[in-house]
Amino acid sequence: MPAFSFSARHRFCAHWPVWHVVVLVLLPVLVHLPELLGPALWGGATSDPISVLSAGTQTRRNWLEGGILPGLPGWIDGCAGVIVQALGHLAAADWRHGILPWWNPYSGVGMPLAGEYQPGAFFLPFVLLLGLPGGLLFLKITLQILAGFCMYALLRKLGLDARVVLAGAVLWAFNGTFAWASDGPSQPLAFLPLALLGVEVLRGTARGWAGVRNWSILALGLGGMVLSSFPETAFLQGTLVLCWALLRLAQQPAGARAPFAAAIAVGGSTALLLAAPQLVAFATYLPHAWVGDHAAGISITQSITCWAMALFPYINGPIFYGPASRYEAWWSVGGYWGVLLPFLAILGLWGRRERAARILLAAYFVACVGKQANLPGIAQLVDMIPGIALTFFHRFCYPMEEMALLLLAAFGLDDVCRNVAIWSGAEGAKQRTKSWLITAWPALCAGAVLLLGTYAVWRWNAPARADLWGFTQGPLSSRFYAFGSMLAGGVLVALCLAALLLPILARWRVTVLASAVVAEALFLFCVPLLSTRSVLPVDATLINTMKAQIGLNRFVSLGGLAPNYGAYFGLASINHNGVPMPTAWIARLQHDFGANLNPVTFDGITPNTPNGHFFLQDVLGRRPEVLERLGVALAVVPHGMELPGQQEIPAEKRLQLLYSSAANDLYRLPHPAPYFEAPENCEIQPLSRTALRTNCRTPATLIRHELMLPGWHVRINGQEAALGYEENLFQRIALPNGQADIRFSFTPPGMVWGWAGLVFGLALLGLGFGRGRNAENA
Repeated sequence: MPAFSFSARHRFCAHWPVWHVVVLVLLPVLVHLPELLGPALWGGATSDPISVLSAGTQTRRNWLEGGILPGLPGWIDGCAGVIVQALGHLAAADWRHGILPWWNPYSGVGMPLAGEYQPGAFFLPFVLLLGLPGGLLFLKITLQILAGFCMYALLRKLGLDARVVLAGAVLWAFNGTFAWASDGPSQPLAFLPLALLGVEVLRGTARGWAGVRNWSILALGLGGMVLSSFPETAFLQGTLVLCWALLRLAQQPAGARAPFAAAIAVGGSTALLLAAPQLVAFATYLPHAWVGDHAAGISITQSITCWAMALFPYINGPIFYGPASRYEAWWSVGGYWGVLLPFLAILGLWGRRERAARILLAAYFVACVGKQANLPGIAQLVDMIPGIALTFFHRFCYPMEEMALLLLAAFGLDDVCRNVAIWSGAEGAKQRTKSWLITAWPALCAGAVLLLGTYAVWRWNAPARADLWGFTQGPLSSRFYAFGSMLAGGVLVALCLAALLLPILARWRVTVLASAVVAEALFLFCVPLLSTRSVLPVDATLINTMKAQIGLNRFVSLGGLAPNYGAYFGLASINHNGVPMPTAWIARLQHDFGANLNPVTFDGITPNTPNGHFFLQDVLGRRPEVLERLGVALAVVPHGMELPGQQEIPAEKRLQLLYSSAANDLYRLPHPAPYFEAPENCEIQPLSRTALRTNCRTPATLIRHELMLPGWHVRINGQEAALGYEENLFQRIALPNGQADIRFSFTPPGMVWGWAGLVFGLALLGLGFGRGRNAENA
């Protein structure tokens, strides 16, 4: 099959075979079809974090059980629920109601929503899907389809064989990060090939100052990465785009380098301008935020077990299979490679076409692995790139490794296609022998490398194997996962070697290789989907009771509702999960509850106290007034949980049981601080969290139990008034004598520059597309 024609070089979808488009659209849908049809199937099937985490559900279930296989259904990090689903749902609801998603009043004592970045508040239109039931699954499918299209366009632009283009697009749509990290870290993936495509488009047009155009594809790719809710992955992906752009810059004729560099700079600047509102919100929040390990250098060496899981993803079982001692390895991975992708990538090292690009991709992959392993020299060299040392590189570099391997594998497959054509047209034994050697030598080398790699990972995985050997959970044993993974990988590599080495299979080489690597990718992707489980219905009585009782106050959860899910249900909670977090809020929590508090995940559970109780269990039972001062009126605890000290404190301080179910108990705290607090000489009529009316007999002070940050404004009777700090945390204003209409609002400081940047960015984006069309018409 011949390579594509590129007469219309910058038309994204020009002359795409219809059946290729159908495959790229339908395949992600078909793979997830059992879950899409979940309600219609016996027992149902869902990966929804609400059911997996038992967040406000009628009954509880072990978070790793309930599916055909144990483990989690497609996401390692619970942030898929507590951040992407819960806070993304809030952002979608704000947009739907015409509210700019600047503020989240439902976590902690309030905190920025767009400024927190991970909710993807400006990741439009994709974040709107999170406002739908099952929105997390719809978002995943949509991004997989988009990823496939963008990779298809990139490989097509590189002039590869049509079969290779389709196979590569499917591989990217079903890569290891989509399979294991289908929450925040996977969202920028769809835009990486689009950004690389933008560089390729500029390579073909920016050959003189008159040809500086078509930067819009690069801008859309980079802008999508920046806006797609996970800055670490986006930043690390950007390093690959930069390396690719520098390579193409070096390959440009001397007179074309300056125009090409200018076009790249305009495209990158346009991307940042398009994301300006998000970036301004983030930048103005950071000076007031706790960022944990990101404030200093992060140097984590990837565990040996993780290298085995990169090649043989389920050698140690499904996600979080095994005893708790094995969980650390899962927390450290952000994807996998599989066996055949590295095999084909090694084949790709031998070709002559795009030789410099192949060397770059190989060097980039080695640099990533070296940094993960903290190899002396390589790790220090990579850390010289500004910002790299502040990221959890060992976990979030997998998408770049997968991209480097995939592009090398695509080049390798394309070489096989071209060699098959030479074989078919070769006349005489000498030419056929030469053609066979061209394929055989790289294949044997790739097989040898994989054999050595397999031996190494089997040895490296010995500690995990020792922990798991006697462990069984679900229908399959640990031995089955270990030996099955090795056997399946060996069979696939042997099949590919046979196709490459046996002359009788010469005409079927491309079909066998492409089918094998796609089949492996689909199989590995689908294994976690066997951990989908039946839906746990939300406890509507619990949620409605809380809404009826809470008013403007907050609740605290000790596991009944996971952190941030208050935002999903429209109930304010002091629980939170995420980074960054407001510095003042973290300081207050450490003051009230101790320095051993977990600032990232304030769930009321971890860390357990020395007596084995949940973190807030003793505080809730013996010192509820500490929570009441934060405005906590309700507490959700696991059903039947003992609250130590309740019988010992005065009756007026005891908690009142409001509701009990098989999963949770709901208590009311007797004396919570009101959300709006003023002296007795003032009458307060709250209208909402941001509006109230007061009538004071004398001037007074109003305390609003909401986090105070720059960006908050208050108007009293239409006039701007001063806002101050109360207890270095809450808001305080002076109330006038008599009646007053008070309105609070929050806008990140300097947002006028954000909107101006967005307008300018849209103009540059349109100009880029417009110049491209004009050139095409000319």
